[in-house]
Amino acid sequence: MENRWEIGNLTAMKGEKTKAYLELPTIEEKLPAVLIHGTGEGPKVLVMAGIHGCEYTSIDAAQKIGSGLDPSQVNGKVIVLPIANPASFYTRSIYVHPSDQKNLNRVFPGSINGTEAERLAYWLNESVFKEVDYVIDLHGGDMIEALVPFTIYHVTEEKSICETSKELASLFDIDYVIGSSGQVPGSTYGCAAEQGIPAIIAEAGQQGILSPEHSILLQEGVKNILVSLGIMEGQLKKSDSTYISVFDWYRSDLQGLWYPAVQTGAAVVKGQNLGRITDEFGETMKEIVSSTEGVVLFLVTSLAINPNDPLLAVGA
Repeated sequence: MENRWEIGNLTAMKGEKTKAYLELPTIEEKLPAVLIHGTGEGPKVLVMAGIHGCEYTSIDAAQKIGSGLDPSQVNGKVIVLPIANPASFYTRSIYVHPSDQKNLNRVFPGSINGTEAERLAYWLNESVFKEVDYVIDLHGGDMIEALVPFTIYHVTEEKSICETSKELASLFDIDYVIGSSGQVPGSTYGCAAEQGIPAIIAEAGQQGILSPEHSILLQEGVKNILVSLGIMEGQLKKSDSTYISVFDWYRSDLQGLWYPAVQTGAAVVKGQNLGRITDEFGETMKEIVSSTEGVVLFLVTSLAINPNDPLLAVGA
């Protein structure tokens, strides 16, 4: 077993925990990071949050995972990045990086010569994703999003990667597990999976509110994955999940006021009215109608809506 583990400018010796800042080339912000180099052999895992800066519950969960892991009780190696997008976190920027207005979770694997978000994605992929065996990316409802907890894995052509990712996504105490076939291009989990790295996203918490309950849900799910991989000792917990193969997104093509007609967790049928967009005088400009049967997994709660803003998503 190697005695020294290096990721970028960070180093942890066997049996050591390192708390420091990950410095990425061409990126101004430094990312808080925790390296846990266990005393026994095992795989390398990335636990990450804060890709979207206002998803506070998942950021809290990742921070507590990093603080709580003891290298003497770890087999393998774990790197935790609780705030992977500090610029968005400290500017309280919804969805996008404040410098280029691009959604970091839509631009992976990024570009070495691209904009701020594209370069951050590039270096996260090159310096971190490619150095681990598994990727766990924690998310939640952004500042203007309500949601029911769910997990996502990317459906790849490589069946072994797909099945492993699906198994990891099923280890949270969460009802809904989505197999995404590319409906969300440029994502962390899709980028990793296409490179042969099993990866998932787990979503819990909402609307810019730190939920201790949902933070614990995410923490326990990550620990359950670490137990399943042999990184931690413990009793593996199985959960009964509903598997979803369609993640049907609805976006606005107008600027106006958004009045949803459904709530998160609601069952909907094809042809059902999901909400309406009005002008500033209250006149309906567009009705949003369900194109499928399923459950509302997330819902934008902002009255103000701009073109291309998400409105809600239905899992089917």
